Amino acid sequence: MLLTFILLVIVILLIIVMIINQRNMQQKLESEKYSKEQLVTKISFVTRENTQLKNQMLHFDGNNDTNHHGLRKAKQNLNDILEQYKTSGVINAFDIIATGNLAVKHPLFEYARAFDYIVITDKGVFNINVKNWKQKTFYHFDVNSENEVSNSNETSLNQTVGRYIAQQYHSQFNTTRTGSYTFIERVKNNSVIYDFYSYDPFEQTAKNTKELEAAIAEKSNHKISNIGLVYFTDGSVNIIDGPNVREDYTETVSSKSSLKEVIGDTLTNANESLSEEQYNKLVERFH
Repeated sequence: MLLTFILLVIVILLIIVMIINQRNMQQKLESEKYSKEQLVTKISFVTRENTQLKNQMLHFDGNNDTNHHGLRKAKQNLNDILEQYKTSGVINAFDIIATGNLAVKHPLFEYARAFDYIVITDKGVFNINVKNWKQKTFYHFDVNSENEVSNSNETSLNQTVGRYIAQQYHSQFNTTRTGSYTFIERVKNNSVIYDFYSYDPFEQTAKNTKELEAAIAEKSNHKISNIGLVYFTDGSVNIIDGPNVREDYTETVSSKSSLKEVIGDTLTNANESLSEEQYNKLVERFH
């Protein structure tokens, strides 16, 4: 009887040990499964993040390419140039206004927001659109085959390529856009990628310069010449200039010297200038 009782106790203990061991094994399996799932999730997240980073490197938004360095460099160059013209007596005063500081409710915000800087002098207003591009840039191309290209062999070849790429983009995506195209060429990983911008900087600058000049004349009761400048601050940019007809309101410059030349010619040839009172009132409107 005693032996039977002992055997029964042993069996019960063995069963209890087996149950405990099974539960421990189950918990261990669940822990390993959870760890594996967490590892898979983490790997998936890192892979997805790497893919997104690669896509950003290959396909970036060209409208956001103007960085703080380019803006600071442009402002410094503008200040240097205008200080020289002020010292030499070409102008009496100037003010460089960052449009990012304008309030949305500002009466001129709608016209000025397309630019990075509004430069006011007593002999003219310069609307500066800063670009800090370093890639090979096909600039201001349309799909109109009637426009002539340059006689230079290299320029003609680049313009032919630019026209062809613009035509292919225009036809493939069935776009209703009627203006010009600006896009960059990048060679990466044995491939050539063309990134198109959603707007043409030259056309946008010309359009908004006209509108800003009219708005200033209406709100200030006096007319002052406005010139739009698309300023490529990085001297290494390779601009393939399209053969499109240019408008009088806008110029493209890609160096500090060319920026100085355009500003100097505009100031020297100005037919009218603002009085001190008119100048101060105009600057006050932007502040």
